[in-house]
Amino acid sequence: MKIQPRLGPLAVASVALALAGCVSAKYKPAAKDTPPAPALNLTVVQSPVEATVNTAIIFHGPGSWKRDAYWDEYVLTIANRGTVPLMIDSASLVGLAGQPVAPDSDPWTLEKASRTLEGRGFGLGQAVGVQVGGGLAAITTGAATGALIVGTYGAAGPYVLAYGAFGGLAALPIFIGGTVYRNVSNRHDIEREFQRRRLAMPATLAPGQVVQGSCFFPITPGPERLTLHGRSDRESVDVAIDLAPLKGLHLTPAAGTPPPAIGTPP
Repeated sequence: MKIQPRLGPLAVASVALALAGCVSAKYKPAAKDTPPAPALNLTVVQSPVEATVNTAIIFHGPGSWKRDAYWDEYVLTIANRGTVPLMIDSASLVGLAGQPVAPDSDPWTLEKASRTLEGRGFGLGQAVGVQVGGGLAAITTGAATGALIVGTYGAAGPYVLAYGAFGGLAALPIFIGGTVYRNVSNRHDIEREFQRRRLAMPATLAPGQVVQGSCFFPITPGPERLTLHGRSDRESVDVAIDLAPLKGLHLTPAAGTPPPAIGTPP
């Protein structure tokens, strides 16, 4: 009878820990101690529309619900203050590069678009320092009153050592199978949360109706304005929200010139 070698508990634990990387970071939720997103409350009233950027959630920033979210999430509140239905057809975001970008309805194509733009330098010259996730001082300084409560979802607790210490070599196929399951499960969790948060467009608002949701844009350094494009009583309505307090996002500030804080004039 051929005797199969058996790994000791420490050896099995080492192998299991090495395999832990198979749980893709792409599908992991943000850390549970991630601080909430601070309130920005940038509001524009242009009859019949009242539009507010409640907050902005960026890569590794406060309010993040996905660990490595390669997009910019703008949480909006839109109200119809008129007497006839209001149609919000689309939105656009303009950053330092000056080219408008549109929101996307799929997290994975959105991340791909962000990485493509990054590979092209976001359309900015080499003299502009870009740092994805940088410029956080622009949205973290100041009081976070009225901070948005973001949805979160839990992740399974660590179990690698338990399998390694007590299950021996036979536990490894179980661990690998569990890893695949967690990747698929986490991916579906992200997709569900993304769609739950997303403000679907076109959207029709009855007189007096208020809606809230997120527009997910590709990473856009130095955001300048977010514009809602719509119609009311057969007339076009474009409402532009000035994003001056966020102009330092994704940019490396020059020495001695930190990004402006919330409420600081640009």
